[in-house]
Amino acid sequence: MERMFSRADLRKLLVPLMVEQALAMTIGMADTVMVASCSEAAVSGVSLIDSVNAVFLWLFPALATGGGVVLAQYIGRGEEENARRSVGQLTLLLVGFSLMISVLFMLFRDELLVLLFGQIEPQVMAYARTYFTVSIISYPFLALYNVGASVFRAVGNSKLSMTVSTAANALNLIGNAILIYGFGLEVLGAGLATLASRILGAVIMLYKLLRPDCRVGMRSFGDLRFQKEMFGRILRIGIPSGLESAAFNIGKLLVASLVTAAITANAVMNTLQSIILIPTSAIHLAAVPIVGQCLGAGKAADAKYYTKWLVGLAYICLFITAGGTLLFADPILSLFKLTPETTAGALRLLRFYFCIVVMLYPLAFTITPCLRAAGDVRFCLIGAMTGMWLGRILCSHLFVSFGWGIMGVWVAIVADWFIRIAFYLPRYLSGRWLKKKVI
Repeated sequence: MERMFSRADLRKLLVPLMVEQALAMTIGMADTVMVASCSEAAVSGVSLIDSVNAVFLWLFPALATGGGVVLAQYIGRGEEENARRSVGQLTLLLVGFSLMISVLFMLFRDELLVLLFGQIEPQVMAYARTYFTVSIISYPFLALYNVGASVFRAVGNSKLSMTVSTAANALNLIGNAILIYGFGLEVLGAGLATLASRILGAVIMLYKLLRPDCRVGMRSFGDLRFQKEMFGRILRIGIPSGLESAAFNIGKLLVASLVTAAITANAVMNTLQSIILIPTSAIHLAAVPIVGQCLGAGKAADAKYYTKWLVGLAYICLFITAGGTLLFADPILSLFKLTPETTAGALRLLRFYFCIVVMLYPLAFTITPCLRAAGDVRFCLIGAMTGMWLGRILCSHLFVSFGWGIMGVWVAIVADWFIRIAFYLPRYLSGRWLKKKVI
């Protein structure tokens, strides 16, 4: 039986996405590692704000998923004019939303930091405030980059976003070296380098979207005029996806205050987790154009087949990345210049994480973007919210009260993942998600 995508098509989509995700992750990691030359307080301040930034690093792509799903299904149907119209509405949504968030966060910056991290040391708070201020300015540029990335992935051109990410990361690393080491700007230098890299990514993506030879790009800024019906289609997918992403990352912030005694070990473990999940992040991004185009073309059997294929690929990738990180844990942890006690704590977390991620993560998370690409976003939201509040948040407080400390927080993650699996796996097997209508 001939499938909609060949193995060559899948490699062409997935390999650049994996490279892009690796490069994107290095922005935050480079800031953390290069700031480590300043002090442990600087590392903690940057890592705390990275946990806030992670909300938007995931929220903007999640909102863009609404446009990506609509766009992919129109492409599957061969309706390129409607696909192009969806791009303008997606741009209007993400850029408008990011500007609103930036203004609100800048107005209430200090109050928000106290609310999230009020118990931390004054020096860590000072570093966090500096890095947060620059990060807020970068949000609209990050949103615009995600518009372009979502559009070009939906048409199968993941190589472009990889190229742009490469250029942005090169600028970030060079900026870090000059501003941190050359001018001694410490955390401010790391923030400014990140801001410059995001501006570059946004400018290139906008230029590509406006080029006449772009298959589904905007023909002019007139495409940004509000179109109620198309905007509504994107929102019906984007809002639940965005809420799901926001709930996940806000939940992580809500339990962050429980680990103040081991804040640096937890921050380092979060960085290592980002490394381990690079391939699966790419797989989740690829699920939208793959499953979306299959369903747009009316090939439900292919959509189910590729979902199973993507889950299997996630298992293979996680065994390699998690196992490799654990195998080379000592030289990797030495990069962070930690105290012996903090290093030992991070290593314990890494060993525990290896055991759970290889068994549970694909079933808890890789099925979800496939369901979302079919338009089954409300069910995904319900599963995510249930797992977050009953598993991660409630169990974290419960286990920490037992005296388990930071390990209690990570055991609660297991509870979260089991709840998600209980929702998503039966849904996939039932085939009900294939009956959803997006366009």
